[in-house]
Amino acid sequence: MRSLPASALGALAAAGAFATIAFAGGGSPPADPPAPELRTVVTHGSASARVRTPARRTNATIERAVRRARRDALPKAVEAARAEADGLARAAGMALAGPIGVSRDAAPYGYWEPDTGRFGPGRWCGPIATRRTVRGDDGTLRRVRRSHRACPVPREQSVRVTMTFAASG
Repeated sequence: MRSLPASALGALAAAGAFATIAFAGGGSPPADPPAPELRTVVTHGSASARVRTPARRTNATIERAVRRARRDALPKAVEAARAEADGLARAAGMALAGPIGVSRDAAPYGYWEPDTGRFGPGRWCGPIATRRTVRGDDGTLRRVRRSHRACPVPREQSVRVTMTFAASG
């Protein structure tokens, strides 16, 4: 028969003593006091800002102008969400506390938003096809397709945020 090392015997003795002491009281350990109920108000805010057309139109300059417009619209969207949360809390008889969460709403994973680039994410320049009806020398009508490269600048950018506020009452 193999004998256990002294350290293993000591650990077993300590575990047995703890089990005896824990159950000698006849009950489970005292429960933690219940956590206070967390009340929240969740709102959405949106805003838009005008995109300033850059002097030279390239993917990089248009992207910078679009990002600047989004950055300008973000504080307005947060303020709109805060105002809506304040109104909701008052209507429900609660007092609004500070924000505990904020996120910028985006398209679901894998979906492309036209606000991020007309020709794909970050791509503002590309071929634009046009079709025209042209009358030929013999009087017949035919459709002509032409393509040219262009860098259209969007007029404005919109931002939408979701905010969660703590509330009491």
